[in-house]
This record gives sequence, C-alpha cells and structure tokens, in this order.
Amino acid sequence: MSRLLSVMYYAAKGAYFVVTQCLVIPVFITLHLLLLPIKVARPSLFWTIDAFLFEAAQGVVTSWLYVEGVTLKESGDILKLKAISNDEALLLCNHQSTSDIPIAMLSLYTKGEAAGHVMWIMDHVFRLTHFGWISQCHGDYFLKKPGGTKTERNNNLLKFKKHLRRTYLKTRKKWIFLFPEGGFLSTLKSSSQRYARKHGFPVLENVCLPRLGAASAVLDELAPKEGSSKIQDLSGKIKWIVDMTIAYPGGEAPNGVALVFSMGRCPPIHIHYRVFEVETVPRDEESFRDWMYNRYAEKDNMLERFYKSGCFGNNLTEIVESDMTGAFLSLLFFAPWALCFGAYVYYPLLSILGVQWISFLVLLYIIYAFFNFVPYFWPTKQPENKCS
Repeated sequence: MSRLLSVMYYAAKGAYFVVTQCLVIPVFITLHLLLLPIKVARPSLFWTIDAFLFEAAQGVVTSWLYVEGVTLKESGDILKLKAISNDEALLLCNHQSTSDIPIAMLSLYTKGEAAGHVMWIMDHVFRLTHFGWISQCHGDYFLKKPGGTKTERNNNLLKFKKHLRRTYLKTRKKWIFLFPEGGFLSTLKSSSQRYARKHGFPVLENVCLPRLGAASAVLDELAPKEGSSKIQDLSGKIKWIVDMTIAYPGGEAPNGVALVFSMGRCPPIHIHYRVFEVETVPRDEESFRDWMYNRYAEKDNMLERFYKSGCFGNNLTEIVESDMTGAFLSLLFFAPWALCFGAYVYYPLLSILGVQWISFLVLLYIIYAFFNFVPYFWPTKQPENKCS
C-alpha cells in the first residue's frame, strides 16, 4: 500500500512539476514578445510588467516547495534586510547544489520589490535552457567561467560591464544575485584549496574562495568609488552588499529535483544574512580581495559551527512566513493565458511546423543539453580556481 501511495505521489507531483513549467515558460516569453511595442514606447511600464511576471514565475517555483512543506529559518541582519529590500544591492551567496536556486527564490519571494526586480548572474551553460529563455527576456546575464588567457577574461568582464550599463539601470533592477564561487562546492573545493595553499590564503572546508571579477565589475559600474570619472550621482547606484549563507542540515545539500520531490521529509533549511554598506568596503584590488576572502573565511566558520550545533549562533532566528496564497494565485494567473495562447498561437504554429521539424528541434535541444550539462554537473577535470 505504501509503495502504491509513493507511486501516486511521484506521478501527481511529477505532473504538477511539468505542467507548471509548460504553463509559465511559454506564456512569459509570449507576453514579452507581444509587449515589444510597449517596450519601445513606454520602457518603464514594460519593465514594471516584467517585474510582475518574473515575481509570478518565482511564485510558481516556490509552490513546488510549499507543497513539500519546505521551510526556511533566517538569522543575522534580517531586520536590516527588510529595511533595505527596496534599495539597490549586490547579493553574494554560497553555492552547494542546484537546490540553492529554488531556496534563494523562496527567500527572495518574501522580500518585497526585490523578488521581481532582481538580476541573476549565472553560468553561460544555462543560456539555452527553458529557464534561460525567461532569464534572457528578464535581462539576466550569463557569465562565462574564468579561463583561457587574461585577455579573454578581461573581455568577458568588459561585456558584463556593458550589460550592466545597458540593462541594469534601464530595466529598473534592484538586486543583483551572484554566486562568487563560480560553481558547486563539491566541484571546486579541491582546486580552491590548492590555490589557497599555493598563495597563502585561508584554506576553507565549507565554501570556496570567491572569484572576484564579477563582484568587482558590479561595484565598478554601479557603485563608482570616490574620485572615479563615472557619474557619482548614478541613478540606481548599489548601496549595499548582502552576504547570504545557505546551510543544509548535516551539510547534505540535496539536488534540486530531490528537494522538489522530498515528500515532506526535508528539515528546515537555514539562511544567514549579513548586510554591509558599500561605502565601508575597500575598493582597491588587493584590499577588496582580502575583504572578500575574509568574509568567506567567516562564512566557512559559521557553517562549521552550524554543522556542529544546528544553528549559526546567538542571533535572532525567525521562520520565513510562506506566501502560499500568492504562489498559487501566480499559477492561476498563468493558466488562462496558457489556454488562450495554446489555442490561438501555439497549436497553429505547431501545425505549420509539422512533426518532422518539431522532432528535429527537440533532438537538437537534447544534443545541446547532453554536451553542456553532463560536463557541467559531472566534470572529468576540475577547473583551476582563479581569483578573477
């Protein structure tokens, strides 16, 4: 009987997981295309609508976790975080598994304006995924991993800075979400430790030394230091750096699929926030490196303490109030649009393409996914850690 119930659960949750993506992703992209005239004529209105759509999409993602009973416990500067939730900020988060993204979305979904006005910085491998298409519409950025020559790395950062100037300011974004480690802890830990030993930096166990290029680029462009030739009264200037530490009980970070299908067995996940004023952060290259490395050394110690005691310390801890109603209302928002577009846009278009072309496009996507995601999640060679 229990086995039958398990099968029924996985079938029902699997159907919900797939159907919600089939509702949200095509509708989000189609609405963006239909609203292109507004994007040209009234860009501020367009990006207000985009923020609403993106927050609604996050609401659907959080519903996957709500039905599993996944809860968050937050500690640290949570009162200060609430006070600055509508300010511009750079958010730095440790990265352990694919679960980090839905967990971060679950936390951000309760943070007011930040939920819809966040710019995600992610690995370029996700550009052509189904959620990558949403991210491209939303104005997120796909950053290539540091590698190759110094010239190539500098060119990548120049492209990133150009995107910040062109997109962040014009699309009314508030927060920039970044994983400075550049990949999963399990993938980069040994190379990070080798790099630390070689150069005399802290050898960390629970996080990797952060790469500095992307964070430094954000501050250079959006928080010009004193004396810079850049505009000092920059509209949308970054005012805060938010350090976000995700901790899974026992140090066991499930992958995203396991979290979504956890059958209510996932214990509370802890998030510790620290908030720093940008003006207090040193900006010259060496001092900024030391500041970042010291923050991650502190993060490493906090995680070590958490894994031993089950808490981050004596800080106030509060359970994040779920917005289950908002999450499922988001789903109800997308459903009628999906039915309408399905009848009058998708079905006629698919009929024109025919089975052969559809099969060909699906095959191309499978090939792309195989050659990009297999090396990403199961690399045969660990990349070298580079501070830039």
